[in-house]
Amino acid sequence: MTSTAKKWLSRAVKFGFCAVAIWYLSTKVSLNDRVRLADDPSNARQLISEDGDTLVLLDKTGAEQRVPRSALADRSHLEKGQQPIEYGLKSLAGKADRKWLGLAILAMGPTTFFMAWRLKLLLAVQEIAIGLRESILLTFAGNFFNFAMPGTTGGDLYKAYHIAKRTHKRTEGVTVVFLDRVIGLISFLILAALAMVLAHRKNMLGTYGQWVGYLMVAMFICGAAYFSRRVRTLVRYEALLHRLPFADKLRRVDETAFSFRFHPRQAIAALMVTLVSHGFFVTSVYFLARSFGIAPHGDQTYGELYLSIMLCVFVGYLFASIPISIQGFGLLEAVFIRVLVEGGWSSMNQMLAITLGARLVQVLWALPGVLVPWLGLPKPKAGELAGGEPSAVGHHPSA
Repeated sequence: MTSTAKKWLSRAVKFGFCAVAIWYLSTKVSLNDRVRLADDPSNARQLISEDGDTLVLLDKTGAEQRVPRSALADRSHLEKGQQPIEYGLKSLAGKADRKWLGLAILAMGPTTFFMAWRLKLLLAVQEIAIGLRESILLTFAGNFFNFAMPGTTGGDLYKAYHIAKRTHKRTEGVTVVFLDRVIGLISFLILAALAMVLAHRKNMLGTYGQWVGYLMVAMFICGAAYFSRRVRTLVRYEALLHRLPFADKLRRVDETAFSFRFHPRQAIAALMVTLVSHGFFVTSVYFLARSFGIAPHGDQTYGELYLSIMLCVFVGYLFASIPISIQGFGLLEAVFIRVLVEGGWSSMNQMLAITLGARLVQVLWALPGVLVPWLGLPKPKAGELAGGEPSAVGHHPSA
């Protein structure tokens, strides 16, 4: 199969998966407000307006009906994911609490700067020096091409291109960009496992939790094997690497990754700053949940709500990294449904508002990256990206 055919097949799979996800969600969510009454809780009726203790809704015949608020179904008589009043997507967007929404936007802000510091730190291990300002610009631009543009790797290619232009260690610089993303995924995996340990009594994830556990075990086994000299000698790793195409390039890539064994402080620092960054991300999504009216009820607590959001974010974005969807659409929602909807925290409408809102907040903080090409870091041409390492070497001036 040619590379062009593979590209179109990949696109078809992603668009097809998204189409199925959109169809499924369209059968579960509603644009309009709905209510469930005590006399027939399984039948959701459209809510027209609220007038104090009186609700105006449409009955089964389509005629307006006025009922007291006391006629609403009790939560204890409803199934998971159902609520006495289920506000539609239009109401959730229009009536979102602006205080919580503003906090959600502010909480996401520091993540970009943490990512920029991590990139600078990882490059320094390879003796590739870039300034913090330049690292921030590259990170903003990378986020723009990852979140605000189609595809999820354009930002990595952009950063790799400009880093490679600033050093003679081009292979090492490109490898660091790849490792930068790997550290982010490892951080998600560690925090997902931690969140599951904290929530082990509630079984919030079911089979999703089992898969995260399998991934965690596989990560530790593969990581230990990769950095073990004994394992490398046993499997004759160097000889195997030498037989592969582009052996010299692969050897330099391998040496770059393996070198972090000898810089444990920098590696741990990069991981720690990533964990802190993801903490801000979780807090942002928690604030989004509060802005859409999600709060504890019954014997639930705010700590349990935050823990539920942690599970949604860490496990959800791990699954969303599987390359069968566009921006993880459908995969992310599946985890949020399992934890928030089936856990009795939110309706389907609120769940979708959170996942879409989280993506919009990411895009909002990525938009400044569109200015980076005008500040001295132009976007590379398609031929330069496709050709692997850029031919130009040396310092590229930035404003």
